[in-house]
Amino acid sequence: MIELFIMQWHQITATSWLVSLSVIGFWIGVSVYRRSSGKPLLHPLIIGTPFIAGVLALISVDFDQYYKANGLLNWLLGPATVALAVPLSNYLKQISKLLPILTFTVLSGGFIAAVSAISLASWLTSDPIMILSVAAKSVTTPIAMAITQQLGGLITLITPIVLFTGITGILVAPRVFHVVGLQDERWQGLILGVTSHAIGTLKAFDKSPRCGAFSTIGMGLNGIWTSMFLVPMIQAFMA
Repeated sequence: MIELFIMQWHQITATSWLVSLSVIGFWIGVSVYRRSSGKPLLHPLIIGTPFIAGVLALISVDFDQYYKANGLLNWLLGPATVALAVPLSNYLKQISKLLPILTFTVLSGGFIAAVSAISLASWLTSDPIMILSVAAKSVTTPIAMAITQQLGGLITLITPIVLFTGITGILVAPRVFHVVGLQDERWQGLILGVTSHAIGTLKAFDKSPRCGAFSTIGMGLNGIWTSMFLVPMIQAFMA
């Protein structure tokens, strides 16, 4: 436990002025997103990420240096993810009644997402490192990074892939919901949470607190489930 606290302290104290780029990029992204009335193609991450990448290229700073300089924000990812559980308190009765179908949806959805990612990566490349680096694409960033480190994949690769997965999810989901006639915001939220993690959950909260609460449970349960089965499955797959 003490070693964990020491590691986290070193992570926080490694923060440097480069963290200001993240703050500025996020502010620019949010400003554009709000002025566009919440259009998915102008999501803050779509706007802010290229801005930050461009500045880093101009000042010749690589990703590892930038990542370490954001130690405080990286550490806050964990508490921020846990804090998303707070809205669940208002919907515990609804969730408890639907727990069997919620559990089945999360277990099947999380497993299919992981298998499809591994299958697609295996079809596109024979490099084991690349395959290991995309397997956890459908869980929220802190969990995806931890799983990828355990698998021996590249953090620099899984991070943008998680971002791309979330953005793609919020772009495609409304059309899919319309085609299949899914209007219940509870199931919309759950699906967004399972497939698009934190980005999908943020979009779900834009729709309503209830949609956001169900998205939170989907994201949280999928993160736990994926962290349990993915590593053994990959080890068996790569054997």
